[in-house]
Amino acid sequence: MPKRKKRPWVSTDVLDATKARSSAKATERKAREKAFRDANPERFIEDEESERRAPESNALDGGGKHQNKQRGDSRRSNHLGAEDLSGVDVDPKTFPMHEPWQTRDGITSEEFERRRARVEAVTREIGTSARHKQLRKACQLFVRLIQSEGLVPTPYTYASLLNAYVNTGTMDGAEALMARMWEVGCAPNVVSYTTLLKGYLLVANVDAAKHTLEGMKHPVLPDLRAINTYMRVCLRCGDLAKAIDAYGRLSEWDVVPDTSTFKLFGRLLAQGLKIDDVKKLIKSIKHGEHLKWTNDPRCGPCQFWRAGKCERGLNCRYYHDQTIAQRDAGERVIEQNDLFAHLHINCAHAMSITSDMKGCKKHIKKASEYLAKDDDDTDVHTAIGGEQNKDERAKLYKATHRDELRLEVKRIESFADRVLSGAQSLPLLNEHFARTLIFSSRILQMPARGTTMSSESVETLRSDLFTALQNTMGLSGKGESVRKSISKLIADDGTLRFDKMFGRKKNDARELNLEVAAGNGDWAVEQAKADVGADWISLELRHDRVYSIFSRAVCEGTSNFAAMGGDAAYVFRRHIKESSVSNVFVNFPEPPHHSGDTQADNSLALLTEDFFRDVHASLQNEGGLIIFSDNHRYMRTLARMLGDLGVFTVRDADFSSGEVATPCETIAGVPLYEGVPGCKCGHRVFQQSYFDRFWENGQHIDRFFISVAARK
Repeated sequence: MPKRKKRPWVSTDVLDATKARSSAKATERKAREKAFRDANPERFIEDEESERRAPESNALDGGGKHQNKQRGDSRRSNHLGAEDLSGVDVDPKTFPMHEPWQTRDGITSEEFERRRARVEAVTREIGTSARHKQLRKACQLFVRLIQSEGLVPTPYTYASLLNAYVNTGTMDGAEALMARMWEVGCAPNVVSYTTLLKGYLLVANVDAAKHTLEGMKHPVLPDLRAINTYMRVCLRCGDLAKAIDAYGRLSEWDVVPDTSTFKLFGRLLAQGLKIDDVKKLIKSIKHGEHLKWTNDPRCGPCQFWRAGKCERGLNCRYYHDQTIAQRDAGERVIEQNDLFAHLHINCAHAMSITSDMKGCKKHIKKASEYLAKDDDDTDVHTAIGGEQNKDERAKLYKATHRDELRLEVKRIESFADRVLSGAQSLPLLNEHFARTLIFSSRILQMPARGTTMSSESVETLRSDLFTALQNTMGLSGKGESVRKSISKLIADDGTLRFDKMFGRKKNDARELNLEVAAGNGDWAVEQAKADVGADWISLELRHDRVYSIFSRAVCEGTSNFAAMGGDAAYVFRRHIKESSVSNVFVNFPEPPHHSGDTQADNSLALLTEDFFRDVHASLQNEGGLIIFSDNHRYMRTLARMLGDLGVFTVRDADFSSGEVATPCETIAGVPLYEGVPGCKCGHRVFQQSYFDRFWENGQHIDRFFISVAARK
């Protein structure tokens, strides 16, 4: 590989951070990542395929320093021998019928074992296709198993295929497959139900998730994994009432909550500003009220525990003798400390935005103590546990999560100190509520372009937006002033009135900047603080992240910032007027799939041609679209997509250092830059988002951006 040239666009801070990553800690992390790659080569097939691709002609794309660089968005189906799956039917109703289960009648034991092994092998292949979001390939394997080989799929085979539907967002197909299981007499198991719940998590359909959970009857009752998946659906949708109901029924389902359950439930309570309930939850965990089986010797000794490790944890039905040393003892101590730190931070969070600064400081102190214990117990974990986590990505997530908790502690404590010292006034919560809009978190069917909402639908929307603040964000009392303000934000045709949102005159020439898929809102809030002469909005699908964005805005006291929740594709199509937005930002977008081929499907992908057309319609003439990412291959795909649309044009760009940006390559007329965007691209100040920090911990240090202007 040729030596990388110096990067003139990189600021001093970024250079210092890069040097820090070259430390012994970074070297150790790289070694672990290499070991993980060597042990799990199938997870990195797409990277190896990309490296083997031949360079494409440069004539199609114009100039650029990297003209001969391999095409990261080439598809694996372009390779010789790739199978055309366009004719594969993915409707479960067309799948062949089969016997409910494989019997031994009329066959030898050897033949029975051969068939069983073959079904297991195909099940694994279907699982691989599901992970790569290759729905048609998974369906083809399933049909061949029955039709060509005459074998009977197991409930786990169905669960693997169900996962393919879920991962591609094809929930109607997933529901039809569950119905087909009952039709052929192959009753769904708890894995199938949990997979379906995961699908409703991805499409944010909490009502369907509740229906699925309640449909689990004896002998297939919800287990801990199913409960935690359902709790994640509630968290993503902000439905506290359904979470409280499910938590209250855990004993009915014979499920003992674990640290994940407590974290999810505690976060939901805090989002609803149920501070007393969070305190009660912390107290109940400390008193061990959730322990049911493991502390009772009459249940009989757990043989796995006696051997050194019980995977079922608190949901084990046998006695755990605490005098027996466990291989994962250190890890369990860390998890417990992490849990209490998490809950105390959530409690402090809610107290800070409700102006209880003394209570906030008390819980921040306790959270800091648990985080300090967490640091001390890391060495204990290494000594006692002695086992490497098989998934390095899980380790990376945990490390990043702990760093985020520490950042949250500093942020909340700094806010409380400013208020207590008089440097900042107490937050006026209703003013922030009055410009916070929580649309449905579900992935909705798109309306036709140019259509408007009826007057009845508009009134329903106004009511729903106010109710959402009450039910999911803790808006107390009748809140008549908030209700009136929310109603004024929605025009009679259902579009948003940004002048009312920010209290400016209708013809005021202030910039309106909107970040899509905003994560926790770190980046946009910092831009709003630095650019008080413009208005800023963060739009995020997940309700828990909307709450994080909202709380950041409250703590920083930004009056030129608003948080919005909902499906960006639907919001742009239905609620944003044409030519009303100055700039649209997309930071670290998630690729639709990681397999890099046309066999992969994902109906949940946001950045599509249709979405970019709606973004173009919302932008003013020469308004900017800026996309920032660490994924070179995906950025090349997006550049080509934007170029093919023909509605965007090139505009001036700079790096965060202030130097004029020169593209590293040009794709379909769209320049792609390597580096960090600067002020001309709308990035007023350099601020890392959560995703930026996460990938930086994983040693993804390359950054790319696209900056184009709408051509009207």
